[in-house]
Amino acid sequence: MSRSQPSGLQSIDKKSIIGWIKTGEPMIWANAAAVSLSVIAVVGLILLLAVRGFGHFWPADILSATVTYQGQSRVVMGEVVEQLEVSGEQLRDAGIELMSEGPFYQRMLMKQGNRDLLSNDFVWLIEEQLTDHSTPHNAMTVERLEWGNFYGYLRTVSRNGKEIADAEVDEEAAWAAFDQLVASSTVVRDEIHHLERVEIGRINYSLEDLRLEERSLELAEKLTANDQIRLAEQRAELNAEYRVLQDELFGLYDSIDDHGYTAELIDGQIVTLPLSKVVRAFRPNRMDPIDKSRMYLEKFWEFLTAEPREANTEGGVFPAIFGTVMMVVLMSITVTPFGVVAAIYLREYAKQGLVTRAIRIAVNNLAGVPSIVYGVFGLGFFIYFIGGEVDQLFFQSALPSPTFGTPGLMWASLTLALLTLPVVIVATEEGLARIPKSVREGSLAL
Repeated sequence: MSRSQPSGLQSIDKKSIIGWIKTGEPMIWANAAAVSLSVIAVVGLILLLAVRGFGHFWPADILSATVTYQGQSRVVMGEVVEQLEVSGEQLRDAGIELMSEGPFYQRMLMKQGNRDLLSNDFVWLIEEQLTDHSTPHNAMTVERLEWGNFYGYLRTVSRNGKEIADAEVDEEAAWAAFDQLVASSTVVRDEIHHLERVEIGRINYSLEDLRLEERSLELAEKLTANDQIRLAEQRAELNAEYRVLQDELFGLYDSIDDHGYTAELIDGQIVTLPLSKVVRAFRPNRMDPIDKSRMYLEKFWEFLTAEPREANTEGGVFPAIFGTVMMVVLMSITVTPFGVVAAIYLREYAKQGLVTRAIRIAVNNLAGVPSIVYGVFGLGFFIYFIGGEVDQLFFQSALPSPTFGTPGLMWASLTLALLTLPVVIVATEEGLARIPKSVREGSLAL
């Protein structure tokens, strides 16, 4: 026989549970659980993005295999980027011939590169159709400034049009010569970049300043013969300096243009490629984990500090990082004083009447306006109106090329400041409203 619990104890338990619920503690625990789950989800998403995204910089092994499809065979080589499992029914519906009747098959995405030589940079392959899998120890990956990665085998290296190393005779000597020429070409390429962007760029800016000065004098009808002579002399000096730098630039180009290498594709095709376009070359199948880790850090650092190339598909993101940081800094410098001062005035000094309530309602409504509306407003007001008027008043000589009437970092920062201003005002007002009256009176007394 089972004993029933006394009714008095049941009523006590119900009262205690009800009292516990009325204290609000269950809601605290529920909120804590919800916040914990949200934090776990965000951290998991960040880790997933980090693993999937940062894995791009890991020097993957090069796979070589034979693909047999519809009775024809061809050899492919490249990096396996992704693998997924697909159903056999889906593949058969797509008209793909399969040798077995399995329910599922492994499908892989291979980056075969050689965009200038092959039809596709990436190709989907079914593992069942692959035979003769191998990871050739002498296969190389060449990262280039143009046409993406190159996968193949190094054959010869030439300097100034003359062959200096043959991989079939001595592979290590050929690789040593190849690495040396890549390093020297990188140094020369940096010098070319400095000449073009800094030295020659400075001269071009100076010539443009002279042109604008002459144009300003013409518009003001103050251009005299002495001014024309002075401007012509300065322009001649700059042109002479430009010719010297141009000759130096042509010499640097000539010093690396004749360097090249020949490589063999997986299908046996021999190609000759310029060494001046090589960013780095390595043999991933020969690298141990330490070497790959070192290469990973090098490529990750390049991603953070270098400029983009290949239509923003290769290289780094430093300009985007720098622009974002500068825009946030300028936005903070602009929005903080106005937002804080406006909130202090509304909370401490303004008469709490109809106008103040209307302003608060307007501020709260602005906080809910879509960001695209602010973007259109910034384009019309800051760029077309203010920027256009500034160009008409102070930079008329540069027209029709706009100086301030064009999208830029300053206008983007001001637009973002308008977007953030309601949030700053509301947050500051809420913070001031939470100050106890005794602390406020004590501060006023001091």
